[in-house]
Amino acid sequence: MAPKIAVCAKPMNLFGKTMDYAVENNYPAIDWSFDLEGLSILKSDGQMFFNLMSKNEDIEVRYHCFIENVELAYVNSKMAEDSLDIFKFCADKIRDFGGRFMTVHVGLWSKNPEEISWNNAVKNLSKLVDYGEAKGVTVCLENLKAGFTSDPGLFQKLIELTGAKVTFDLGHANSSLHAKNGFIGLDFLKLMASHIVNAHVYEREEPHHIFPQDLSLIGPMLKHLLEETKCDWWVIELADRQEVEYTRSLLQSLLI
Repeated sequence: MAPKIAVCAKPMNLFGKTMDYAVENNYPAIDWSFDLEGLSILKSDGQMFFNLMSKNEDIEVRYHCFIENVELAYVNSKMAEDSLDIFKFCADKIRDFGGRFMTVHVGLWSKNPEEISWNNAVKNLSKLVDYGEAKGVTVCLENLKAGFTSDPGLFQKLIELTGAKVTFDLGHANSSLHAKNGFIGLDFLKLMASHIVNAHVYEREEPHHIFPQDLSLIGPMLKHLLEETKCDWWVIELADRQEVEYTRSLLQSLLI
């Protein structure tokens, strides 16, 4: 079965405007990356959000928790536990709106590795996975460009220890230090194939997301997603609409 191609609602894009764009351009899916402001919308004006979803119930929404300074792996255990509580609230709201998937990060907001604890990452991500499972929400971890979730071996270990599923970011995998040292993005993808349920599709991050001009780099990765994984969600993680539409045309040429 062909994956759904989702348009990305970044925090700078109002969800309503992205919904309009999805409807007008025949997208079956939206991946909503919400920040603290987006979280407050869910908290304070949930009826508006629910009404918008109800009017467009054929469009599936999955949730990308891009919440500044919310970090499961803080060395400070109190801060890490407070972050866990915020993500649990997200899982509750996602369930309330009929969502089934949420993507989180480890190490996204900490530039200093000493601020991050492996043990707290394992402990709190495991708790969140269990909490989400009880609510009917699958918790997915995204690989990043830097930090220990950019390291294929450590990322694999974290997934296996916590039971999280994977949101595989092609651009991050292609742009990390490990890719530059020879463990290319396709190698990373193959390593995690059995756990991947979502994919972020663009070519590289240097430092912003770069759209693919052709399929020479990401084509083999996409074919492996199609043939060797159960990933049914391809998010075009780009903001520029011309780049989005060009990328969609490339993806559709592969899916024909």
